[in-house]
Amino acid sequence: MERKIIDELRKWKLDAYKRPLLLYGNSGCGKTYTVLDFGKHEYKNTVYFDCQENLELSYVIDKNTTTEKLIRGLSAISLETIMQEDTLIIFDNVTEKIITAIKKQFTNGNYHIIMITNNNELKKKHKAEGVNYKKMDLVSFPEYLKYVGKEQLIDFINDSFKNNKPMVFHSLALELYNDFVLTGGYPDAIVNFKENENYNLLSNIHDKNIKLMKYKLIGLDNLIDIKRGQEVYDNISIQLLKDNIKFQYGNIKAGARSKEYEKSIDYMQNNNMIVKSTRVTALTSPLSKAKDEESFKLYYNDSGLLYKKMNVGSNRLVTNDKLLELLYENNIVSTLSNNGFNIYHYHSGGKAFIDIVIQTRTGKIIPIEILHGEDNAKSKSMTLSMKKYNLNLGIRFGGGDFKVKNNIRYIPYYAAFCIVESL
Repeated sequence: MERKIIDELRKWKLDAYKRPLLLYGNSGCGKTYTVLDFGKHEYKNTVYFDCQENLELSYVIDKNTTTEKLIRGLSAISLETIMQEDTLIIFDNVTEKIITAIKKQFTNGNYHIIMITNNNELKKKHKAEGVNYKKMDLVSFPEYLKYVGKEQLIDFINDSFKNNKPMVFHSLALELYNDFVLTGGYPDAIVNFKENENYNLLSNIHDKNIKLMKYKLIGLDNLIDIKRGQEVYDNISIQLLKDNIKFQYGNIKAGARSKEYEKSIDYMQNNNMIVKSTRVTALTSPLSKAKDEESFKLYYNDSGLLYKKMNVGSNRLVTNDKLLELLYENNIVSTLSNNGFNIYHYHSGGKAFIDIVIQTRTGKIIPIEILHGEDNAKSKSMTLSMKKYNLNLGIRFGGGDFKVKNNIRYIPYYAAFCIVESL
């Protein structure tokens, strides 16, 4: 599967002033496979170390205090010749100790080193401190289209988005997007479903990836917070299916309070396990000053995991607009979040409600609604809110084709990636 991050890795390789690269992202997103494949095609040889409980590697790192000695030690335990410029050195499941040693020993860019982690805290600690860093996300819809042999659709979608004109393969794109939303962005789920088209096998893979997500909670300080994190994670799908838009602690268990769960929720958000959409009471810049911290929604980082947590068959989805719309909403939210946008929703306190609100890097506020079908019953919230706050662009995602009406762009669900690339 060709991943977008490969282009970034090639640029890093050619950078004369490069530093060791720290690649981070969720477990199961394809980091190790992609980096190994990159090494196979771009270097004469690749040397791989799994740092997890690797006593031999730890000994070599401790005992060799110069670059030359460390290279000899790494060559010895890997049984590979390490060459400047021609060898890619990979440290998987990298630890704090190894990052510190690599930063100290490799500063001139002659040796090409990629460190891999699913621990966002390591990235935060070493940001701008002797390492480059890149984030790898789950598979995007364009990456999915390339994998299933429909790469040509990407140009058609981009062209229709750019020119606000109907997309000639609209029905096909919707069908493919529907499959993508059910599989989600984990590579193993996508590959397995393409090969087998078996929803039972897909369910098993989703279950495995959910367990990977929960396992990540061990990074919390104590067992109580880990348990609370698991309770929140399991409760997200239940709360999304309810009409009440605010996450309610009482739905987790009777008497639950916000202070008990705040730490676990913050941890899951910081580690890309979930996406938090905070309510804003006004559509004014900056949105962060209009936040109501006590009122928020939670989404999964992947629509495929939500599909699993819904525990519904694919046949039922076809006849249940609400369930499909929720999957599409989760996918659009995670797409925007993965590309650096903070996610908000607007609730005036009265009847006015907007599903998603984002603010661009230039400060522009964009309200977004999620519709099902082209002629969904139109909410007055968007039009009235845009007029009230003098906003000149709104977006409605739905099952219909591209068009523009009254400063509102109607965009098919499958084109969320175009929004990301245009803002």
